[in-house]
Amino acid sequence: MTNLRPLFVTTLLFVLFPSAGADPISVVAVGDIMMGSDYPRTMLPPNQGDDLYRKVTEYLRSADLTVGNLEGVLLDGGVCAKKTNKGRVYAFRMPPPFAQHLVDAGFDFLNLANNHLNDFGAHGVESTEKTLTDYGIAFGGPAGKIGKFEIRGKNIAIACFATSPGTDLIFDIVAAQSKVAGLARQHDIVIVSFHGGGEGLKYLHTYDTFEYFLDQPRGNVVEFSRAVVDSGADFVWGHGPHVPRAMEIYKDRLIAYSLGNFCTWGFNVAQERGYAPILMVLLDSDGTFMRGEIFSMVQQPPQPLMVDSLHRAARLIARLSMEDFSEAAPLIAPEGSVFRSISMPVRTINP
Repeated sequence: MTNLRPLFVTTLLFVLFPSAGADPISVVAVGDIMMGSDYPRTMLPPNQGDDLYRKVTEYLRSADLTVGNLEGVLLDGGVCAKKTNKGRVYAFRMPPPFAQHLVDAGFDFLNLANNHLNDFGAHGVESTEKTLTDYGIAFGGPAGKIGKFEIRGKNIAIACFATSPGTDLIFDIVAAQSKVAGLARQHDIVIVSFHGGGEGLKYLHTYDTFEYFLDQPRGNVVEFSRAVVDSGADFVWGHGPHVPRAMEIYKDRLIAYSLGNFCTWGFNVAQERGYAPILMVLLDSDGTFMRGEIFSMVQQPPQPLMVDSLHRAARLIARLSMEDFSEAAPLIAPEGSVFRSISMPVRTINP
C-alpha cells in the first residue's frame, strides 16, 4: 500500500506519545455506500459494478476492521414503501449479488441504521440482512442489532443509531448512553455509528444545535456524540449529510461527524458531495485515539472511485475541524495525517 504519511509526521507522533500501546487496533471507516439502484429505473454501474472499488481496495483492506454505511436495500423485486414521485424522495435497491463487491473490497461491518433502511419495508430489511449474512458481512442497526468482533484478544462492539423508525434513535440520548455504557462494561472497545444531521452543501459545518432537513428532525449530533463518549464510546463515526464534516477529539476519543459519500453511483456527487474520504484510526488498547490518516478519494462518474492527488477531502476536513472545534480539533496535515494537538494531554476516563 502506498504510504502517504511523511516520515517527519510519523516520527513526531511517536515523540509526542511514547506511552501509546505497542499493539493498537486499526479501524478504517467510510461514509455512504449505494452501488447504484434498479428502482424506480435502472441506474447501475457498468460491468455489474466489478470496478467500483478497484482503485481503492488496498486502502480498505489495510486495517483490522473496515466499516461503512450501506444506504439502500439488497433486494430482488419487492414493493417500495415510499412515494418516490414526490420531490426529493428517493428509494435505493441494489441487486443482492452486489454484496460480493463489498466482500472483495474488504468490508467487515455495515451500518444499516439510516433513512433508507425501510425503503422496501420489512421485506427489504429481511433480504438485506439475509444477503449480508450469506456473504459473511456483519451488520448492525435494525431492531438495535450490534456488531461484535474479537481482534487480538480485544472484544469490540459497534452500536448504530439513526433518526429513522426501526433503529435506535439519536434523539433519545439517555437511552443511547445506557446502551453504550452497558456495552462498555462488557467490551474493551466500543464504536458508535450514527446517521444524522442536515444534508448537502449548506450543512458542511457542524454546530452544537438541533438540526432539521426538509422539516424532518435530524438530531443534535454534537450533543449525541459527546454524550456517548461520556458513557464509554471510544470512536464515533458519523454519516448522513452527504458531505464530509469536521472531526473533534473529545476526552481522548475521536469523533468524525460525517465521512460524506463514499461510493454513491448515480447520486449527485458534484463539488464536496464527491469527496470520498477513507478514514483510518489507530486506537490504543483502552480505546484512546492515537493517530490516524485521511486517504482522500473522489467520485467522478463515470469513473470508479479514484485516489485524489489533491487531497481535497483531507484539506476540507482539516479546515472544518479548525473552524468548528478550534482547540479540540485534531491536527490534520495537508496530505491527511491526523494526530493529536500538542496542547491535548492524554486523560483517562472511566466509562
